[in-house]
Amino acid sequence: MNSLAITDSLLLIVTFLIAYGAKHPPSIRIAAGLFAAAAFLGVLRFTGILPLPTMHSFFSGLGATSAYPLLTATFLFPSSVLANQWRFSSIFAVIAGALGLVASALEVGIWANAVALTSVAALFLRSILFRDLLVLIGSMSLLAAVVLFALNVSFASLLKPGDFLHLFMAVGLAILGVKSRARESQAA
Repeated sequence: MNSLAITDSLLLIVTFLIAYGAKHPPSIRIAAGLFAAAAFLGVLRFTGILPLPTMHSFFSGLGATSAYPLLTATFLFPSSVLANQWRFSSIFAVIAGALGLVASALEVGIWANAVALTSVAALFLRSILFRDLLVLIGSMSLLAAVVLFALNVSFASLLKPGDFLHLFMAVGLAILGVKSRARESQAA
């Protein structure tokens, strides 16, 4: 089995558990759902069961342009309607995704990477300002994922750039999921 299929499977499990978890705010669940859709298509693609490179790329782009900003907005504004109401979280995801589609149609190739990097960097800075250790560790993991993927880093023939993206995203999202779940439990 391809290493990308294994690491995408791990990312799929983590994101599915977050998206399915009723204890998470809607914005986190929508962001995780977008990442889960991309991971699921990646598993199908990299195992060779149903290679859908265009669909996988499309949902990966939605993750970069829609899910990352939604995730960041959730932690920047945890008590906002954007974070806590399905309607506003969905609207934000659709608008951010539409902007990503427009950028893709205009062949602004750097848009997805720039949005993902900006979102994760804002989350990282927020965690430093508020001295939030879990969010800091989670955002550092997401930052490593985005940067290593953008720099096309690989490790011999064992780990490809996508493997680093999947692994660090899985760790970062798991940590942020724990943090959001703890926050929801405290609010209840």
